[in-house]
Parts: sequence; C-alpha cells; structure tokens
Amino acid sequence: MRWLAAALFLWGAMAQAQEPRDTLPRAVPLPAADSVRADSVRADSVRADSIPPRDTIKSPIARAPRSSAPEISGRRVIWDRDAIFESGALTLPDLLAQVPGVTTMHAGFIAAVSATSWYGEPGRVRVYLDGVEIDPLDARSGGVADLSVIQIWSLEEVAVERMAGELRVHLRSWRVERTTAQTRTDVTTGSENTNLYRGFFGKRLNNGGVLQVAAQQYSTASVRTRGDGDALAAFARVGVARGRLTVDGVATRMGRTRTATIRNFLSGTIDNDAISEFEGRDLSAYVRAAWGDPGSEGLWLQAVAATVQHHQAMDRPPPAGGDSTDAPPDTSASQAQYVAAAGYRRWGADLSATARMRVGNGGQRFAPALRASWDNRWVGIAAYSELGGPDSTDRLDVAARLTPLPWLHFGASHSVHTPEDAAARGPERSTSRAEAGVRLWGRWVSGGVIQRSASWVGGLPAFDPLLGPVDLAAAQGVEVAVSGPLFGPLSFSFRGVEWDGSAFYRPHVESRAELRVSTALERYLKRGNFRLTASLIHEYRGALEGPGTGTTIQRAEGAGVVSSMLDIRIGTAHVFWYNRNFNGKLYETVPGFLMPRMVQLYGVRWEFWN
Repeated sequence: MRWLAAALFLWGAMAQAQEPRDTLPRAVPLPAADSVRADSVRADSVRADSIPPRDTIKSPIARAPRSSAPEISGRRVIWDRDAIFESGALTLPDLLAQVPGVTTMHAGFIAAVSATSWYGEPGRVRVYLDGVEIDPLDARSGGVADLSVIQIWSLEEVAVERMAGELRVHLRSWRVERTTAQTRTDVTTGSENTNLYRGFFGKRLNNGGVLQVAAQQYSTASVRTRGDGDALAAFARVGVARGRLTVDGVATRMGRTRTATIRNFLSGTIDNDAISEFEGRDLSAYVRAAWGDPGSEGLWLQAVAATVQHHQAMDRPPPAGGDSTDAPPDTSASQAQYVAAAGYRRWGADLSATARMRVGNGGQRFAPALRASWDNRWVGIAAYSELGGPDSTDRLDVAARLTPLPWLHFGASHSVHTPEDAAARGPERSTSRAEAGVRLWGRWVSGGVIQRSASWVGGLPAFDPLLGPVDLAAAQGVEVAVSGPLFGPLSFSFRGVEWDGSAFYRPHVESRAELRVSTALERYLKRGNFRLTASLIHEYRGALEGPGTGTTIQRAEGAGVVSSMLDIRIGTAHVFWYNRNFNGKLYETVPGFLMPRMVQLYGVRWEFWN
C-alpha cells in the first residue's frame, strides 16, 4: 500500500508542476441535471473556438438507463460529478444521508461496517451501477448491503428514485469525450490518521476508442474504536463509441483490510472483537454493447454481461497453538448478471423493458421489469413493475406529480411488494406517501405523510447477530422540508421525518439542516476562475433500538452533530476542508459502536488537460 501511495503522491507533484493549457476553457459548474430540460440547450451554444487546437470531442460513451420518480420541487435527487466531490461524502452512505427518508448506521469511520435503511427498514435500498444491480453477496450481512464498499469517486452521476416502498440508486460511471488527455490527482489527509490518494487518466482516441484508468488508496487508524484499515481500489474502461454505437468494458475492484472493531465503549463490558477483522475484495465488471442514448429521444438498446464478486479471507487467524484448520474458512460469492434492455422516448413519454438473469449459488433467477413514465409541465406519472427481484419479491410502484400552478405541487407514491415466500420473508407489504409543496418568496416548503403496513425487515446482523430480522407493526410518519435562497449567495435547506412511535431499527425522529454559501465573487473576479462554497450542517437523530438477549433491548441514544465544509476552486484546483462533528459529541448510530470525534479532513483536487 505504501509504495502505491508514494507513487500517486509523486504523480500528483509532477502534475502540479505542469501548466494547464491556456486554450482550454475553465470548468463551469453546471446546474443540477434534473433541473435542465432536454430541449433547453441550443445545439449551437458551444462556440467553435472554445475547443483547444488539435482537440476533438468524440461521440459520447453510452449512458446506463435510469428513471426518476416524479418529485415535487425543492429536493435534490441528482448529483453530477462536481456535486459528488463537493458534498464532502467519502462513501455512498455519506451521500445518501442527504436524501429525506434515508438512515445510515456505522460502526466507526470510513473503513468500518455500515448499513443503510429506507423509511426505517434496513435493506430497502437497491443500487445499480451502469444498469448492473449490486446485490448483497456477503452472507454475514443478512441481505443488508454495506454500501460503503461501492466506489463513488469513479462516478459521474448519482441519481435516486424515491419510491414509497424502496429507494433505487442509479450510478453512472465516469466518462470522457475529448482526445486531449484528462488527468487529475486528489490528496486528502486528516484525523483518524487518514491519508487518501487518487489518480485519474482518461483519453479518447481518434478512431472513437476510449481508455480510462483511475485508482484510489486510503488508510486510516482509530486508536479508540478500531475497525480501521486500508483499501486499494481501481477503475478501468476500454472500448469504442462511434455514432450511436458503443461497445465497452468496465471493471471496478476494491481490495481492503479492516481490524477488529471494539464495542460497548460507552457502557457495559468492552468487546475487543465485536466485529471480526476483515481481509478481502469486491469486484464488479461488465462488457456492454449499446445503441442510442436512454437520455435522448428515440429508440435505444443495451445488452450487458456482468459479474459481481465478493471474497473474504478467514475471519481471524488460528487460535494460539492451533493450525490453519482451526480457523474459519475463506468465503467467496459470485454472481453473473445478463441484462437486456430496450426503450423508447418521445413527447415526454418514456417506455422501457428490462430482462435480468442472475446466475449464482448453483441456480438462476429471471427478473423481467417494465417501466413507463410521462412528464410535462402540468403532470408527471411513473409506473414500475418487476417480477422476482433480488429477493424473489414482486414489485409494483406508481408515482405521480400534479402542478396546477407554478408555485404549487402535489405528489403521491404507492408501492406494493409481494415476497415469494410469505412465511420466510413476511406478508405482502405496502407503503404510501402523499405530499404537497408550495413556493413562498422563492423558497420551497413541503410536507407529507407516509403510511407503512406491517412488514418483515432483515435487521443489522453485520453488527451483531442479535440484531436480526424482526416483524414491524404498521406505522405512520410525517415528512417536512424547506429549501431555497435566504439572501445573496446564502441558502438554507432542512428536511425531517417523525414517526408516530419508536420501533426497532427506526429512530423516532431525524433531521438535517444546512446553511450554505456559494459565490464566485463575480463583481470582483471577472475571469470566472474562482468559487467559494461553504456549509454549516446540523444532523439530529433520535434513539435507535434493537433486540438484545432474551427480552432485553439494545439502545443507541439520540444525538445532534454539527459539521462544516469549505471548498475553494481556483482555476482547475479545489482546496477543501471538512470538519465533521466539530462539537465533539460522543454518540452512536448502532448500539455499542462509538462514532469518531472531531474528524478534520483537508486536501486538494487538481485537474489537468495535458
């Protein structure tokens, strides 16, 4: 690991010694992708002289299909590449924590085990990477995936689909279009003995070919709680795109180690091996042939052959005086996915069909899905149907948005999920959400009601086998949100959820408030090569409970945490400083697992066109 860190650091130093080309225009921050209509950008809006000499923009690499549920205004559901890095998120759960209805649980810092829930139900979050679903393959997770192992630094877009019954997260990997080579280095250091390095290289060839490689290495050490470690991840894409045709192959691999995690630091008997040490790797790779673009009007087709793998070495070394046969065996799980998708988009209508075949664990499972949506200025409607998903559950989701006036929105979503085995996975469950939003003096204020039927949830066994599956009673919650400008470059956002009572794995109340300033100082700096973004964030979560021994209950007390972020762009370089939990709060998100105190991370992201 150390030799790679040194190599990346040397690469960054060499890159910084280069002078960026004066002929390349500055990177102008783009609006959120969901706020730009497809027909709102003129085809001739790019000046011919804005492209540097001998540089050519090639046909874009195909994007994966993704859809979004109709949303009332005022809520962000899409992050482009710049927004992902400027969010301060190091992992996918960090980013999803900004989505209303998402609850994240951690056993420590970035290397530790994590879990994510939707409306209080662990495991109701599904992730698609370029159309390939990343299923939870680790048998120790109990079907609740650890999303922190999914790499976000190699993405160009994260989009969430907030259906009532589950959250679907669509990830699109990083692409390049120019024949001029794009290179970038990121260096981060800070608390918990954290050091992180990244390097990127991407280039299009004159014949339409593409070559992209990137790597990230990090290490962290926590003396108080452990659960620390290091990881080396790599991303690569090769292929060709000409006209509407794309043929490419993509692979993302992460090898990681983690020390044993300490538990019950605040109270009770300390367990120095509450979560055993880990050494293993995760891999997702695919080969794809695509014609057309799912984001443009017309017909598109895609065929993907993929593999998703998880490998874990033995949990712990053999006991003292024992031999290797005394240790738990290595465990490996792999799954092949074959995906065929087709769709057509025109006049605001979007129709698509997907056939997904999973092969693994000595069997195979076919999951067809249909999706239809129609959206215009007044009405948005979406419907999704899937048979035999990753957990053999049939799904039917519908969502709608009504906009009678530009300043008044109404929204609704309803989901019905029917497990194949009602005895093992609980009865048919349904979830409904109704909400309304109004714009007052340029600020969106919204509120809604969530109704959830009785359901079976998988629990949090990765943290503790006692935190296993439970049956939850029907529940009702209230969701509120506020977002918009205050004055000048200052804006404010708030979202909160409160339920009618406490239940296992679901905090009674959660909220997130952010005060944000973003300015380019246009009055004083005319060239547009500067931007300052700063945020002050307060996150509050009520107590989280889970089953214990016998009739006992495990409990993590509620807490409020204050954090801040600062990001300054100068030319093509970003200097940043993230300060998490700067009020030094002692708190847990899972009973017994202490979160880090006063984490400060700072560094630079620097991009060059060579």
